[in-house]
Amino acid sequence: MSRMFLGLAALLAVTGCAAAPASTSGPNPAPAAAATAPAGGVLLADLGFTHAPAGFSVPRTVVIDEAINAGNNVTVVLTHPSGADVADYLRRNLDAMGFTITADGGGSLLFESATHDGAFTVTDGLSALSLRTDRAD
Repeated sequence: MSRMFLGLAALLAVTGCAAAPASTSGPNPAPAAAATAPAGGVLLADLGFTHAPAGFSVPRTVVIDEAINAGNNVTVVLTHPSGADVADYLRRNLDAMGFTITADGGGSLLFESATHDGAFTVTDGLSALSLRTDRAD
């Protein structure tokens, strides 16, 4: 198994989505107020992620390799742009999206909002973003 795959597998296992279904059935969340992505960004909702937080965006040039769109978990594995570019985009825009960065180092970010916990990490040519709602009380 490649080191790149093992790194992403570790992220997915830590964030609890290694066995998550690719999508879920059932009611979609209530539509949120219209949101606009910042310049150079695209909303996850506009990319078809029905369970993404309203207003959450990524760089417009993203190329998605793998994705999970579940009620309690949205995970996106990206091949483009570079992980460093995505991390820079998130650092510039998370606050406006309603998130606070709680850790930043080694190519990874942890962040949270009132409803979601988020993580972003980079390994070799891939990066991964995870947004979860199943917080421990």
